[in-house]
Amino acid sequence: MKRLPLDTSSFRQIRERGFLYVDKTPWIYRMIDEGICYFLSRPRRFGKSLTIATLDELFSGRKELFKGLWIEKRWEFREYPVLLFDFNGINNQRPDILISDLRSSIEDNLKRYGIGLSKGSDKSIDRLFSEAIDKAYEALSNPVVVLVDEYDKPILDHLGQGDEELKVAMDNRKLLKSFFGVLKEKGVVDLLKFVFVTGVSRFTKVSIFSEWNNLKDISMDKRYADFLGYSEDEIIKYFSDYLDRLCREKGLSMDECMDRIRYWYNGYRFSVESDIQVYNPISFMYAMDQGEFKNYWFRTGTPSFLINLIRDKGYYIPQIEEIKIEEELFDAFDLDNLPLEAVLYQSGYLSIKGSVDGTVFLEYPNQEVKSSFTKVLLKSIYDATGDSFYFAKQLGDALREEKLREVKELINGIFSSIPYSVYPKSDEPERIKEYYYHTIMYLSLSLLGYDARTELLSSRGRLDMAVIFKDKVYVLEFKVGKGADDAISQIKDKGYADRFIAEGKRVILCSISFDEDKREVEELSFLP
Repeated sequence: MKRLPLDTSSFRQIRERGFLYVDKTPWIYRMIDEGICYFLSRPRRFGKSLTIATLDELFSGRKELFKGLWIEKRWEFREYPVLLFDFNGINNQRPDILISDLRSSIEDNLKRYGIGLSKGSDKSIDRLFSEAIDKAYEALSNPVVVLVDEYDKPILDHLGQGDEELKVAMDNRKLLKSFFGVLKEKGVVDLLKFVFVTGVSRFTKVSIFSEWNNLKDISMDKRYADFLGYSEDEIIKYFSDYLDRLCREKGLSMDECMDRIRYWYNGYRFSVESDIQVYNPISFMYAMDQGEFKNYWFRTGTPSFLINLIRDKGYYIPQIEEIKIEEELFDAFDLDNLPLEAVLYQSGYLSIKGSVDGTVFLEYPNQEVKSSFTKVLLKSIYDATGDSFYFAKQLGDALREEKLREVKELINGIFSSIPYSVYPKSDEPERIKEYYYHTIMYLSLSLLGYDARTELLSSRGRLDMAVIFKDKVYVLEFKVGKGADDAISQIKDKGYADRFIAEGKRVILCSISFDEDKREVEELSFLP
């Protein structure tokens, strides 16, 4: 079997060393054939850097690297000057350091063609960029290609870390706006062959690229919905040997194996108009390499600014699974107004489920994202410890196996492992206190892949939580400082179980009354 490219995003290394490469050149050819300036937003570890590297080699005329690929016989291989700016390797600690590293990057790009900047120049960084384009054009007598990877890193790296770092982010944004503004100048546009910019966020419309009218944003274009990431057809075509091995080792049929893979790694949808879904490429390849279904994408960590945004907005976490937004909100992404829903989508924590009349429904793309993000939220917002996760697993097992006598003790175990400082204050409204308790319950069960749903509507009210298994459903109602019998009565009176009974499921009613002073379950009742 061909080696999987898990430790490189270099197109040259992948091709020269015979690593497995999923051919994405049809989409690349379409871009170049149909336009000049493109922007593409995708979550981290989705192949943006590999795409940049592929474009670099293509425009550098290295035909031998494309042997056997779709584009080989359709492309006229010739050398164009390429200016590549990889912000993963450009220091953005302060604006002056960012300027210095951008200058070094410009100089390194020109060295590829044996040229340099004018000696003793005191030009601003944007004028140096313009000069570099002129010199590169003259050196090869061909129009210039500009490739930019992770353009927003100098901004995102400073979010969620206080006012001082926010100012650095804003200053870096201002600098980048001036820098990239060069690419829309009349004297520069005529010297460009192709421009491709990638990033996680879409600051494109409202700040950095606001006046760059000819920059085509294909982030949600249905024609590029499966450009990055792997479609199921690609998985079956390119990874058949790995799939066969995994199925044999797990003792699963191919259908069973694919169901598990879909559950863990599929579900990313990048267009409202197209229902095409793709797999996270890195996570999928790690599963094939290691032969295990588990979390791989989150090894690089969750951005601190995202956790802080959830905390600062007081967001009701269980609602993350049922977000509805207007389509225009995807473009409303700026430092002065960061809509949490758009950030979660662009960062890859949520995916498009569907849309109706301009309203877009978002959900977790797969189990890998849901369980990993849940764990991060428990740790970051509620200071949960390893004990919390242990008790959560035991609770899920007890509910599945209907060991109901153990449930109260296990719930108390979860809450006792969470520091007192993050509990609601005694003078807060009762509804806020209830939210707190069933948010912890929701996160604890979701962490392990259980189907926990909150705030479900019935014709007569709103159910606190349902935990759904194949053979049964627990209908839960939470109370703080009130008896469990009150909760059972409410479940019956409001008909919270009716929808599940109509589906033919066995329903177990569960009422949980919390003592806010002792921070534990006071009463717990089950009614089969």
